Amino acid sequence: MEAFFSLIRFISYMKKIFFISLVLVFSFKSYSQNYYRISGEFSIKGKAENSAQLVMGKFYYDKNEKKLIYKNIFPEKATWITSDTNIYKVVDNKIVSRQTIPDITVFSMYNLVLNNQMNNFGLEGSIFKLENVEGADGQTISTWLPPKKMEKIFGKILISTKDNNLFGIIFFNSEDVILKKQFFEDYTLTNGLAFPGKITEITYNDGKETYQVTTYKNIQVNDRNEESSYHFNPSDYQ
Repeated sequence: MEAFFSLIRFISYMKKIFFISLVLVFSFKSYSQNYYRISGEFSIKGKAENSAQLVMGKFYYDKNEKKLIYKNIFPEKATWITSDTNIYKVVDNKIVSRQTIPDITVFSMYNLVLNNQMNNFGLEGSIFKLENVEGADGQTISTWLPPKKMEKIFGKILISTKDNNLFGIIFFNSEDVILKKQFFEDYTLTNGLAFPGKITEITYNDGKETYQVTTYKNIQVNDRNEESSYHFNPSDYQ
């Protein structure tokens, strides 16, 4: 189970208590209701010091359902569902494992895209405050700071945008040490929504770097052709 968690972008957030706390204090605003679901194919390649992994499949997210569903075809056929405070693994229509986690579905990139909050990563309206904005090399770089009373818990966040799309984000701890970098590239436009085709993530931990590259294709917005794939009821798999 842990091998898969180390690759999936949202589960990798949970590896650092700092970032769990960070996303849990975000307070998202409600924007356009025109976009409510998104799906597509993904491929995740992860590389650590002495290991490399690959996961492939399709993802489904409906912001009304608040369930993040991955149907994996490699290295095994299995479905992973994040629902409320649980992650379920389903194999051959049976729940084979369940783990309790913080509820992160509304803080996912998919929810940010659907709510048109991707270019500031949902920081607008959160506890973080915009401190500075500057331009460099065709990019706009903004610095976001935590409130004074939380400076010993959270560090600053740097966000860069390019062509009005999120390009990069850097998370720091309270001692100004980089925890994580993410880069968003190869955007495609689907039904008016810009979605990154490639995300590179570098995590720093105890002097070691872990790389993860996620690629996306065949993005669908408000698709109704696979209706059942957006829904999950644990009682159906008992």
